[in-house]
Amino acid sequence: MSHSRNRPAAPGFQIVDYLGSGARSTIWRVRDRRTNRLYALKQVIRQPGDDHRYLNQAINEFTIARQFDHPAIRRYERMKKLRQWLSVSGLQLFMELCEGTNCQANRPADLTQAATIFLAVARAMAHMHARGYIHGDIKPNNIIVAPDGTVKIIDFGQSCRIGTIKERIQGTPDFIAPEQVHRRPLDGRTDLFNFGAALYWTLTGKPIPTVLPKKTDGIQLVSDMNVIPPEQINEDVPASLSKLVMDCVDPQPSRRPANAKEVVSRLDLIVHTLVRANGAIAE
Repeated sequence: MSHSRNRPAAPGFQIVDYLGSGARSTIWRVRDRRTNRLYALKQVIRQPGDDHRYLNQAINEFTIARQFDHPAIRRYERMKKLRQWLSVSGLQLFMELCEGTNCQANRPADLTQAATIFLAVARAMAHMHARGYIHGDIKPNNIIVAPDGTVKIIDFGQSCRIGTIKERIQGTPDFIAPEQVHRRPLDGRTDLFNFGAALYWTLTGKPIPTVLPKKTDGIQLVSDMNVIPPEQINEDVPASLSKLVMDCVDPQPSRRPANAKEVVSRLDLIVHTLVRANGAIAE
């Protein structure tokens, strides 16, 4: 499929190649002609008949991501509005180019590596929560791991302030928290559920049952959500790691870990235990 029709016009930048696409958006690798620095350029174009939803989501993504300053969170450099006559027809977001592969496409096979990756994610979540925001869509596809092991969380299109009640259901089936489906106030424990579901899939290769499953049209009852502990699917998963995952994916937010800092503390101990057991070197 050719993407030449959506190829962005970005004065001062060389369009190197196409990286991917989403709803109303395409992402490109671009080079700043002046500094020779590479960026990821996300271009969102409003189609005839569209409301401003996709543009507003992109503005929200940029505004929230700019609040963070953490090595495991993708940086957003600048936003440019594209105009047609007197109205905004599109947006360009210039972002940090995160080289590597997401955990969905390349599921970590090594247990210590997987735990180390998610420890970096947990630390980044703690940073976001301390700034007053949640990510809202933590999943393997939004966790990039570079060849040198650097971890980056990407895609802040569903991020919001702590305490927000969304106007519509937002999230990804297989990872979505019950309170996201039922449109209740969201907080850091929502991210912990997404995090736990993502870690569960990474450890087992299987999704947890959620109240908005991928393969049905309706909403499941909570009584149908019987989660098999990951240690019963993957015998290499230690009990402490299995327990952490199960705590995070509890349907009741009040029964999940109190905050991301608690998850960091528990996961840090697990990683060090795995490192000692395997004679590996902690990152």
